[in-house]
Amino acid sequence: SRRELSCQNPGTMASAARSLLRFAGHGTGTWVPMKHVGRGLTTPNQVLRIAVPQMSRSFSVAAQPSELETEKRKKRLTWRAKSRGWLELDVLMGTFVEKHIADFDEPKLDLLEEVLELENPDLFKWFTQQAPVPAELVQENEVMQLMMEYVKTDHSSEFSIK
Repeated sequence: SRRELSCQNPGTMASAARSLLRFAGHGTGTWVPMKHVGRGLTTPNQVLRIAVPQMSRSFSVAAQPSELETEKRKKRLTWRAKSRGWLELDVLMGTFVEKHIADFDEPKLDLLEEVLELENPDLFKWFTQQAPVPAELVQENEVMQLMMEYVKTDHSSEFSIK
């Protein structure tokens, strides 16, 4: 039972639907009847909805990669926030990102990435209030605003040694 997307005749809707069924792990001997192809169905997703009615949600090839890519990006940004090389920044930025990243959409992830691209000495000076944060950075970057508010609050209970 192969679970890969392979199509012997890529030009036909039925073979594409069979491949998607095999790929989705619904290999219970259920094949898409040829009669469904001639009924005005235009996409493999429509064929899947008819062939596998017991599915609680339809199998969508287009929606999964974007969700998967977003999750991979969130994990990568979390790792970057926790692994800056300065312990103080690793703790502050890492805990901030862990707390807020689940609520971030793509534009906020872009803003977070901009913050993570900033230099460690600058961030440290801003977080410890040794230097003022550039006004345009705080005004234009909502994530930087959130991070500065987070840094100013007391987090001693989050960092207790157990």
